[in-house]
Amino acid sequence: MSDEFDAIIGDIDDELDLTLYADAAELSEEVTVQILAAIEKNLKIRNQFHLVLTGGTLGIQISESLVKEFNADSGAFKGLHIWWSDERFVESDSVERNALTFHGTVTNSNIVIHEALARDAAQDINEAVAHYALALENVDIDLNILGLGPDGHVASLFPGRADIDDQRKIFAITDSPKPPAERVSFTMSMINSAQEVWIVASGESKAEAVTKIIEGDLSIPASYVRAHSHTRLIVDTEAFFSE
Repeated sequence: MSDEFDAIIGDIDDELDLTLYADAAELSEEVTVQILAAIEKNLKIRNQFHLVLTGGTLGIQISESLVKEFNADSGAFKGLHIWWSDERFVESDSVERNALTFHGTVTNSNIVIHEALARDAAQDINEAVAHYALALENVDIDLNILGLGPDGHVASLFPGRADIDDQRKIFAITDSPKPPAERVSFTMSMINSAQEVWIVASGESKAEAVTKIIEGDLSIPASYVRAHSHTRLIVDTEAFFSE
């Protein structure tokens, strides 16, 4: 990592951990297995686990696989809490909602699902932010799964919005460069407060952003991600190798 990165983020005891898989299918399958293992281990130790999920094609695939596993064992997963690092402020049944995969599909009553309020459930986006922030009070995130945009954004932190000094947990975005314009998002400090953060990326379109993360290029928000204990970059060959 660059001296500039170290100066801004601080000393890093745990370096970025890179894992490479053949393709998106293998990545999604292996990450799902590893998430489940992390949940099981921590629930045995502490009886509680806070997992943050993400949207995007890869994030949805992982979410769908997790829902199947959650429902397959109705007696398991007591103490598991599910969150999202960002959510689009649209109608609750919109296909653009990152949490839509969990709507009416999780039959395991042991699992507590926390969503940001949708447009049809909140007066405005500020109410949605306040509601989500209140829910996150005194919550310590164990594992945050983050998708990666081709432009290097994570959650809804697009280039120019890393804002590493912002100590809030949640904030409103009303002018997202990628529609929909209104979003509820974790701040970078909230992302980095998690014990572990796994950035997942697949496909050639992500290769440039992946290279920038590895090089510590601070022009993209994803390069500022550094979890409290362990940070992983999990990619497939297309996202890792570029011409």
